[in-house]
Amino acid sequence: MNVLRGWLFDNLSLKLVALVLAVLAYVNVYTDRPATMIVTFPIQLTDLADSLSLSGPAPAAVQAELRGTAKQLIRLRVTEPPVKVSLAGVTVGRYTRALGPEDLPLPEGVELQVDRMVSPRTLELDVDRRGQRVVPVAASVEGQPSSGVLWDGSFEVRPSQARVSGPEAALRDLDTVQVAPVSLNGRRDTLVVAVGPQSLPDWCTMDPERVEVFVPLEQGVTRRFPVDLESPKGSQHYRVMPTRVTAVVTAPRRLVTGATSRVRASWWAPQPWASRIGRHVVVRARGQIPAGIDVRFEPDSVTLQRAGN
Repeated sequence: MNVLRGWLFDNLSLKLVALVLAVLAYVNVYTDRPATMIVTFPIQLTDLADSLSLSGPAPAAVQAELRGTAKQLIRLRVTEPPVKVSLAGVTVGRYTRALGPEDLPLPEGVELQVDRMVSPRTLELDVDRRGQRVVPVAASVEGQPSSGVLWDGSFEVRPSQARVSGPEAALRDLDTVQVAPVSLNGRRDTLVVAVGPQSLPDWCTMDPERVEVFVPLEQGVTRRFPVDLESPKGSQHYRVMPTRVTAVVTAPRRLVTGATSRVRASWWAPQPWASRIGRHVVVRARGQIPAGIDVRFEPDSVTLQRAGN
């Protein structure tokens, strides 16, 4: 056992170095073998006049099947040199240009053969005049803040408008820019979040690139007080037990006094009420509760009885 352990672990660092060198030598020899591979080249469009803009979809890359050594092809596939296409002198309208092996940015001094152009073989672009338009910025807020923290539903976008540049055809249908939603989940303090556009038409840009969304959050104050249960319309032949519940109101400190004075409660159940005698019915707030104020009742249900029993 000791002999085997010594054979495995004596001079371990030297053995590891030898193993790495052997693997590298094998890889070097293996990648010098001839191979074919489909390589992707990103398309880089240049020299388009400032007064013009591309419009609609455009291919992002060119694919070609190349023949050479595996080492050369792997290096080309990793570096992905771009196919540069000059749009100097292009005017408004449809631009079409054939793509061939001569357009591929193959390194000099390297023997690589282009077996075939895979896709696309023709570059087709729509060119439009570049325009600008100032439009409102729309934001949305989702989620709930931490327990005891309140949001009254208001928020502010700063700035409230943005300048969008792009093809005139796309700008004609653009009436607002929707930015990414802001999440309140787990938040305890007022938020100021920088967000960018959720989506823009192709080839459009927004200035500024990001806007701030201001969302006021406040620590809530809780008040508990008794309220009498009111009855829904047409329920004079019914009553509930108990007739009074405790309202638990959580509101911002500046609003809590006014909120408690407006809280009313009523029992509610689907009709026919006669079928619910002796069963629990729901207690809920009566009237409109302002945003940012939380109201619940203890108990949240009462027992329905027939009046006079």
